Amino acid sequence: MRNQKPLDTYEKVKEKALRLLEFRSHSEFELTQKLRHQGAKDEYIEDTLDFCRRYGFVNDKAYAQRKAADLINLKKYGLRRVKSELKAKGISNIIIDEVMIEFDTDEECDVLVGLVEKKLRGDFSDKSKERCIRYFVYRGYDIYDIRNAINIVKERSGYSDGV
Repeated sequence: MRNQKPLDTYEKVKEKALRLLEFRSHSEFELTQKLRHQGAKDEYIEDTLDFCRRYGFVNDKAYAQRKAADLINLKKYGLRRVKSELKAKGISNIIIDEVMIEFDTDEECDVLVGLVEKKLRGDFSDKSKERCIRYFVYRGYDIYDIRNAINIVKERSGYSDGV
């Protein structure tokens, strides 16, 4: 473990927080946990958070908006998984609800159809469909939407059940 300066003054705690924020955004909860883990006193952490809020270095709503957009657009997570990830970062339910309103569930379903099509690659066996369902449930999509997407992909491919 590296030699770390003890965070025994407000200035040292503030300096550490600013160094952490220099590399990436953090939620208030994350920043608190990291500073607490480094041995900072709660009073210094709270004063540091006040400073960071005042100057806009920490803003849970803006953080949640960016994080949700990244999870949806880059990782292709469903809305349920996004909510779960934000909750794990210590974002309040009120902020999560405000942020999630901005994301369109119809757009999510359109994206899901493309992802299901890519995942199945024309294999509509029961085993492949179940694997596909598990894959997308884990990523936060609703099971009804997944099954609907599978049916849309089937129809587009002209697949018939042989009946």
